[in-house]
Amino acid sequence: MKAYFVTAVGTEIGKTYVSGTLLRGWRRAGHAVHALKPVMSGFGEKELKVSDAGQLLAACGTAVDPETVSRICLHRFEAPLAPNVAMRQAGVKQDYQAILRFTRDRLASATADYCLVEGAGGVMSPLTDSALQIDFMADLGLPVILVAAPYLGAVSHTLTAIDALSARGLTLDRLIVSQPDPAGPAPSSLGEEVALFRQVRCSVVEHGADDLSLQTPY
Repeated sequence: MKAYFVTAVGTEIGKTYVSGTLLRGWRRAGHAVHALKPVMSGFGEKELKVSDAGQLLAACGTAVDPETVSRICLHRFEAPLAPNVAMRQAGVKQDYQAILRFTRDRLASATADYCLVEGAGGVMSPLTDSALQIDFMADLGLPVILVAAPYLGAVSHTLTAIDALSARGLTLDRLIVSQPDPAGPAPSSLGEEVALFRQVRCSVVEHGADDLSLQTPY
């Protein structure tokens, strides 16, 4: 099984959309797929179908209900807060090792050709009060798919994320530039700027696209 960790340069970048595009593309190519969203916030129980975990399940061809969401998501919170803050406010024990163990166990038991583990927030976003997303990535040791989007400041944020991943010894499999805002700049514009300073494989996803070509490098 090939597994990847999907992270982003920040929030509202299109991480879940990109993950869904990859999963659907692999399925169309005849591959079995699986996805995990270990911690999720910002969605109530009545909104599970549109939640990050719900969208990943749908992309995998799995029905979305509280039980299936729980299989891929250890903690979910309605408050749209960073996971550590959401746990703190909800009175949930911040057990980083439990999150890590849940993810490793689910990866080990997955019967799929491809699997994605989607983080929460950006590369350096807190997961618990003692661990950042990048710590989680380092402990899992999966190759990373970094999602970015073109906006003012995106070049700096993307280069910083790339260097942070490199400093922790993580393998950046690919940079994928999305276009959350249809009126925003073309995603290729950011890829071209980043390429001036760092050698990374890069793909782009224009707004509304569900392009199978994303699957070919994998």
